[in-house]
Formats: sequence, structure tokens, C-alpha cells
Amino acid sequence: MSSSETPAIFITGGAGGMGRATGQLFASHGWFVGLADMDAPGLAAASAAIGAEQCFTAELDVTNPQQFDSVINDFAEASGGRLDVLFNNAGIAPGAWFDEMPLETMQKIIDINVNGVIYGIRAGLPMLKATPNSLCISTSSSVATHGHALRAVYSASKSAVKGLTEALSLEFDRFDIRCADVLPGCIDTPMLRNALAAGAGKDFDESMLESLPADGAYRLVPVTEIANSVWQAYNTRGQTHWYVPEEIGDIDRLVGTDFAAAREETREFLFGRNR
Repeated sequence: MSSSETPAIFITGGAGGMGRATGQLFASHGWFVGLADMDAPGLAAASAAIGAEQCFTAELDVTNPQQFDSVINDFAEASGGRLDVLFNNAGIAPGAWFDEMPLETMQKIIDINVNGVIYGIRAGLPMLKATPNSLCISTSSSVATHGHALRAVYSASKSAVKGLTEALSLEFDRFDIRCADVLPGCIDTPMLRNALAAGAGKDFDESMLESLPADGAYRLVPVTEIANSVWQAYNTRGQTHWYVPEEIGDIDRLVGTDFAAAREETREFLFGRNR
């Protein structure tokens, strides 16, 4: 059993975007927050925003299982052995036509988005077992409902996270550990801003207005919605997939009932009605 009375969350990809927003929300509820990332300046800024006394930070390459084990052990000392929520959030989303993407980029996507989640769960599992009512939650994606062109390997990686979550939700029942994932659509993060701006050759505000719908599944959603979903996932039993926004779930359900319609909906979002 954990010795601390303060609940604790450990977040990969915690220096900015969805990870930082989640850390700040949990901290506002009195939780102890662990943030891990490769971005040292970002970690320092996040720690300052949360408060150093309430925050543990560590530079972490999630593709290095030995380093992951070491960081988790350090976090255990800081949290009093408690891990109520493990949030496997670190990820990358390079885009290109499949036949034009370098193999090294493909390997990096799989290493970070899939192996990084696996290593994180393996490292955190002993603490999750020791903490009653713990939650293992990971960031999947809307591309795990129907794969996206120009993001083929990314789609494969996030589908793997979704499948892993479903499998472990069955396996970890025997430990009373809950498993869930969040499936974001278009979340207003630095990663999305940079990708849209680069693809359009103009600043984010212009490219966003041209490429993202004003409503529906792929409307732009603030990072706080991811944080709220992780918070709800911890405080809710019986739900595995958390769609952000909720309309992403409509795509997932449509895939199961009318795959051709889901395919065309995805094609229209990516390429427009006339392609």
C-alpha cells in the first residue's frame, strides 16, 4: 500500500500542451503531480506554474525502458509510493505520404507512441498495483477510429494504443487497476499549430480557418478538454474510451455500422468534398 495520503499522477509529455494542462488541473485539486518530458525548459516552466512543492519533474526519453524505470523509482520516493493515475501522453505525429516518409521517421513514431506507452505501463505497474482505485490512461487519437491519410504510421501507432488499452482493461481487472484512453481530435497544442502552419505555408490562425471546421468532430478544442476528460476518467467507472470532442465517438460507431460512410467522412475532412 502507498504511504502518502496525497493522490498522485505521473504524466509523460508533461512539459506542455495536453500533459501540462492535465497536470495543472490535478494540482488544482490538491494532487501531487509528476511531469516527465525531453523538454527541460518546458518542465521548468510547468513546475513554476504548478508550484515546485507540489510537482516532480524529470527529463525522460520514453523509448528508454531503463531510464523509465529509474524515473518512476525517483517519482515513487517523491510521491510516498503512490500512483493513482499514470497518464501515458508522450507522442509525436509527423505527417507525409507513406511512400515518401523516411523509415527512420516511421520507426521513431512507433518507438515513442507505442513502445513508450508499453514501457511506461511496465514501469508504473507495481505502483499502480499498490495504490487502490488506480487508473492507467493513455493518449490514443481520433485516427484510431478511422486511419488518416498522410498519417498512416501515426494512425497505426494510435490504433495500437487503443487496442492495448482494451486488452489491459481485461487483464488488469485482476489487480483492480482501471484502464482507459483519450481519443483527441484537433486539440489546440503547439504540435498541431506547427503542423497546420507548416502544411499551409502561413501562420496558424490563417491555416486553421482554412483547414478546420467550425463545428463537429474535427473542430478545434482547447487542451483543457483533455485535462477534464482525464479527470472524469479517474472519477468514473465503466468507461474505457474518452472521445474529445464527443463527436469523435460518432466516427468510431459509424466505422462499425457503415465503414464506407466513415471512410468518405474521413476523406472529406482530409481532402475536401471535391477530391
